[in-house]
Amino acid sequence: MVQMKSNHFDSRKCFEGFNYVFCIFVAMLCFIPMLHVIATSFSGKTAIISSKIIIWPVDFTLNNYRYIMKDMNFFTSFLVSVERVCLALIIDILAILITAYPLSLSRTKFSARPFYMWYFMITMLFGGGMVPTYLIVSQTGLLNTIWSLVLPNAVNVFFVILMMNFMKALPEALSESAALDGAGYFTVLFQIILPLCKPSIATIVLFTAVNHWNEWFNGMLYINDNMKWPLQTYLQSVVVKTDISQMTDVDTLAALVDIQGTNTAKIVLAMVPILCFYPFLQKYFVTGIVLGSVKE
Repeated sequence: MVQMKSNHFDSRKCFEGFNYVFCIFVAMLCFIPMLHVIATSFSGKTAIISSKIIIWPVDFTLNNYRYIMKDMNFFTSFLVSVERVCLALIIDILAILITAYPLSLSRTKFSARPFYMWYFMITMLFGGGMVPTYLIVSQTGLLNTIWSLVLPNAVNVFFVILMMNFMKALPEALSESAALDGAGYFTVLFQIILPLCKPSIATIVLFTAVNHWNEWFNGMLYINDNMKWPLQTYLQSVVVKTDISQMTDVDTLAALVDIQGTNTAKIVLAMVPILCFYPFLQKYFVTGIVLGSVKE
């Protein structure tokens, strides 16, 4: 018996050790490219030309960031992305909450629940496509406005289902006791249910912020004025692949190196908001927040 326990402990230890090594390896695969971009943004021209940079800056310089300080298009697009994310968080979270709450009710309280569940599932599996969506955005007067980047994807069905399942797991006695005290559905939602949904809301907030911050195609599709482009659309337009092998002019190559260094600096600055935003929501990624809230 002691030998069996010892063998089980050894195998468990080996399994956990393998998991740690594998997770560290995967994390390094994700982290090394980021370090390379950061190192390139702080490196000099000679180091960029000779491709000496790996994960540490060579010929440390701040010239790339000094050039960005003069680029008003970058900061304009940065502010557009900030405005887009703020509007999207307010509209998306509100729309998801008022959609998920009725779907979380029992069929006796909401008889049309099965119909809406099938309706949302169909919209999750099948979409209208890019051209019909563009026609709707165009005919509703949203083209070339910030609303064309926010409203078309305001109700994410996956997030609705995530929030609905979280609400269904809450003790029903909470809403029933509030209803007995005369609270309506909106009062129950915003004063009882909403404070208990922090983990789910934090997850949706993080995913929504990252999706809107990193999304570039809708800006290219719906925004005609490049001064109204979000940051990622602006970066996509300036970070172009150029065939260096066909270039022979020294001045052209030097200008290309300047652009490459500046573009990496822009990419680094574009990563900063999300890297700063994530730690504040990480603590809410826990389960069992309502455990013990109702004693029966």
